[in-house]
Amino acid sequence: MVISHPIQHYAPLFRTLAGVPGLEVRVFYCCDWGVKPYHDSGFGQTFAWDVDLLSGYDSVFLPIRRRPRSAGFLDMDNPSVGRYLDEFNPHALWLHGYSQRTIWRAARWASGRAALLHFGDSELLHDRGVVRRALKRAILRWHFGRCDAFVTIGDNNEAYYRHYGVPPEKMFRGACPVDVQRFRAGAGERPASRRSIRERFQLPPDALVALQVGKLEPRKRPFDLVEAVGALAADAVPVAGLLVGDGPLRGAVETRIRERGLEGRMRVSGFVNQREMPSLLAGGDILVVASDFDPHPLVVTEAMAVGLPIVASDRIGCVGETDSAQPGRNTAVFSCGDVVGLTAALRRLTDDPGERERLGRSSELLADTQDLPVAAEAVLRALRAVADRRTDIWDVDARDSARRLSMPPAAATVGGRGAT
Repeated sequence: MVISHPIQHYAPLFRTLAGVPGLEVRVFYCCDWGVKPYHDSGFGQTFAWDVDLLSGYDSVFLPIRRRPRSAGFLDMDNPSVGRYLDEFNPHALWLHGYSQRTIWRAARWASGRAALLHFGDSELLHDRGVVRRALKRAILRWHFGRCDAFVTIGDNNEAYYRHYGVPPEKMFRGACPVDVQRFRAGAGERPASRRSIRERFQLPPDALVALQVGKLEPRKRPFDLVEAVGALAADAVPVAGLLVGDGPLRGAVETRIRERGLEGRMRVSGFVNQREMPSLLAGGDILVVASDFDPHPLVVTEAMAVGLPIVASDRIGCVGETDSAQPGRNTAVFSCGDVVGLTAALRRLTDDPGERERLGRSSELLADTQDLPVAAEAVLRALRAVADRRTDIWDVDARDSARRLSMPPAAATVGGRGAT
């Protein structure tokens, strides 16, 4: 795998894949963000994740041209990636996204040597502009045409690939990985978590708490939840709000909360690291995702794991009939920017505890479709399919070994070259 930096959601997936008999995994990181403290401008914080990101699988930090300021094309530039790939000599190479120079260097290395697997969370729900759309259409049709398989994560993600010419037989539905079991284990008892969150943030003990989790930045639309809670407060509907996160809009959001007189009903938590997130989510009652651009927010799956119903805007990439946030099953959908619609959805779930419980139970069931084994099995299916197609670069032994790959317990073993 070639990926920008250690990501809290992907490290558990890499561990899972490393435990598959016959599969040799090595992850090549462009930089050490997350393991070592780095400044995230979206959060407005300098931090490292407080969970283990590196144990249980083989990884390499590639030498980088210069310390990156962003995850952009020119910043993530590791000129020696080809030499490191030469040393490992994989049969298949998983590229995470396409927007970094190192990814393109790795793709060039793979030509005629290794099968290419692509993973990303892109969708078509937001406007990219005429010029950008035209450029992307030309470049991505060519780039995706040289990829052998795509591990997809949902309805909108698959629509994106179809738009750029990827045929169905190259797509393998998996999941954007979340360690669902960790979130359930860390959630604690719901009644205790609910009491704790209300005491900690001084929220009304009898109010339902609507959580919005993420960076306080314009695309997340945090003011929409403030206005919705304000409208419900005016009608004495027992709903409180908690914005979990930090970012450039924090000061303006807190000012708006004071202007609306919502200090007793609306709070901003500040940045929350990974270990604390399960119990914090379990202390809420509803997850709100109001963003106008959010390709596949993994907090949705995290909230589902602890049984929360979802209220999401129609611009959220994981909203779909067979995706994680399924309209009418575990999710109430409103038009992005429609505060009246958001308010109405929160009011319905407050007034109808049976409906709220039904959506929450469905969330918990659907979370199992987003767990690590589901994501890992999709990668294995892709590798098995590629084994039948790439007879030009895989010898008979490698193809036979790939066809036997399965989640443990399994008898297949692969020696010599790495498999991914």
